[in-house]
Amino acid sequence: GRGGGARRAPVAVVRPIRCSLEELYSGARKSASHEGRSFVVDVKPGWKEGTRITFEEAGVCFQLAQEEHPRFSRRGHDLAAVAFCGLLDLLVRGSSHEVRTLDSRTLRVRLPPRRLSVKVSGEGMPLSRPEAGRQRGDLVLNLFADWAVAADQARQWGRTALWVGGALLFFTNTSLFFGLVFAYSFFANANGGRAN
Repeated sequence: GRGGGARRAPVAVVRPIRCSLEELYSGARKSASHEGRSFVVDVKPGWKEGTRITFEEAGVCFQLAQEEHPRFSRRGHDLAAVAFCGLLDLLVRGSSHEVRTLDSRTLRVRLPPRRLSVKVSGEGMPLSRPEAGRQRGDLVLNLFADWAVAADQARQWGRTALWVGGALLFFTNTSLFFGLVFAYSFFANANGGRAN
């Protein structure tokens, strides 16, 4: 360098190390190579994408790259997952979901009606530096309506409403009930056996 100051170490070559979310959750030992040399990187539980491990003597830096996960996305120390349910469950009954965690446990998470998300404390990623007694982030389960299930439920509700309405009509106005049945049968036969 100029001015006779201390010499800086050469800029390290940055090489990616791909890690699954499970490896970042539990920790892992990863092997990597650079210019014919092998290196072992001990990935600590809770490390994030972008964490760098530098081997100054070799002039190489390995940077963690998180692989996409099929069930979870990571936001800092929190994990987010998606669940689906029918419209009736979403609006009226509430829903219960089983979530398989990154360490292969099964959590049962209950969402009350009209709630689109729920936070499960302490079920997220480990904190690499625990803070204020907190060891892990949270799991956030986001709920979406499954429109195929909702359509089936709507058809079922429609049939139920038709039966209930027909029964009420039968008991309150029998002649109108039979008149409607006759008209339906007449038009069904007039259209080749198919009702509109």
